Amino acid sequence: MAWYLSRDTHYGTPLSHSAFSTEDPWALLKVTVTSCCKRLVSRMLPCKLWALVPLALLVVIGGPPSANSQVQPGSGSVVNAIGGILDPVVSVLNPVVEVVAGLAPIPGALLGTVAPYTALLNPLLQSALLQNNITQFSSDIVTNLSALVALVANAALPVPPYLRPDQEAPKFGFVGEAYNVTTSDGYILGVFRVRKGTCASYRSVVVIPPGILSNAASFIYIKENSLVYRLARECNDVWLFTFRGYIFGRGHTSLSDTSSEFWDFYAYHWGVYDLPAQIEFVYRKTNSTTMRYFGVDQSGTALLFMNHVHGQRYQRFLAGTYLLAPIGYLGRLKSAVFDAMSVVRDGLTAAGALTLHNELAFMNPAIHSVLYNLCGRISPITCYYVFQILGGNTREINYPYFPYAFANLLDSTSITGFNYFLQQVGRIKYMKYYDYGPAENLRRYNRTTPEDVNIAATTVPCNFYALGSDSVTVPQDVLDTWNALAPSARASYQVLEKYNGVSPFVPVDSEGLYGPMIRKLNADLARGA
Repeated sequence: MAWYLSRDTHYGTPLSHSAFSTEDPWALLKVTVTSCCKRLVSRMLPCKLWALVPLALLVVIGGPPSANSQVQPGSGSVVNAIGGILDPVVSVLNPVVEVVAGLAPIPGALLGTVAPYTALLNPLLQSALLQNNITQFSSDIVTNLSALVALVANAALPVPPYLRPDQEAPKFGFVGEAYNVTTSDGYILGVFRVRKGTCASYRSVVVIPPGILSNAASFIYIKENSLVYRLARECNDVWLFTFRGYIFGRGHTSLSDTSSEFWDFYAYHWGVYDLPAQIEFVYRKTNSTTMRYFGVDQSGTALLFMNHVHGQRYQRFLAGTYLLAPIGYLGRLKSAVFDAMSVVRDGLTAAGALTLHNELAFMNPAIHSVLYNLCGRISPITCYYVFQILGGNTREINYPYFPYAFANLLDSTSITGFNYFLQQVGRIKYMKYYDYGPAENLRRYNRTTPEDVNIAATTVPCNFYALGSDSVTVPQDVLDTWNALAPSARASYQVLEKYNGVSPFVPVDSEGLYGPMIRKLNADLARGA
């Protein structure tokens, strides 16, 4: 209501002067309240009534669940209550969203073609500007203000604690363990182990890094049918990795996560520092030199950077990779929203430097509270449609699990890390280091243009699974990346038609998505590969 009252101080008819001059204070109060209500209603009714729909839904269903509740699909949850109310709406919206999601790649492709030519601000946005005292001061102000907003928001609509894989695993009959690993450049990363305690021995050691805007809990969101638990159930020793910047990777030996220096990273750093440190740690714990590498999207990017820089040093610990929509090349991206962001990516860089220390701050307490309460409590179906438009038309997004998953979604990353992918849009078969602009490239790389990533440096057998409905990591880019691997690395390539980039975390048909990867793993183990 405060928004409507503060929006315009000149609406409606002024209070009568006679009302203020009356000797009866109750009459004055009555006139004042009545006038304010009339103005408020007259202002809201013409075009703002729809904004009360989510609030009305909460009232109808009796309010949101408590912060500590665990919502189970099919258990009378808030989601089911909302779903019952919205079923007629859903039947109308589904075809509408399908049309919109189907048409979105058309303007997306057009924007993508111009994206490589829009890097106009780079000469103005070098590290001297982005890491000076002014941007640090302005970011500190925004961070402190958002913390105050978060206190108010969480008091009204509290957010549950983050999901920790080591704490969730025992609920489903598995053993969970947690460790900290420190990288050579000082980042402290949480590593989690999930295994079945009754296994006499373990068939393989599986390592799973996080995907874009996700974290170590990404593959436990659909509970007993999650990839992690399916692998552990078959007596695989599963290790969940963390990349710097995500929930379990915000520690450092000397830097604060409210400094721009902390957030000065992208996929290169995940592959060159974070993966090696965690792979070495798992080796020391298990003595395994035949680890199996599972993951999605940026897990592939980090792997390619690791192998480009380190060659066989860490590949020798891996016996095979099983990757959903791995990102090497990204030039054919067709999502209208992400293509539009790629056009204005340098503006995003400037905004991030001035407001949040170069952090793409989805886990900022105020932003996370809004996301969780919208997608996890008030209207999961709304976020289901948003994900379809963002990532591609599919029915394979299991939104009844959003109240559980959005405790950890979406996670924060660096704006540099996000922009790294946007720099690839519109550039076919393009994978290079981050382009900071000629001056900063010269300072960092001793050359004015970024270096190419040698994808052929990857020799470990790779099984790539493109997602046929994904408008971000489109199958042709995945195939081009697979073809650029060393010949010995091209184990298999397959398209899973009905899934988009959100599906790996919350699929409806988990067997159709995870089944091919697990069957390939089992076949490889059976033949000793």
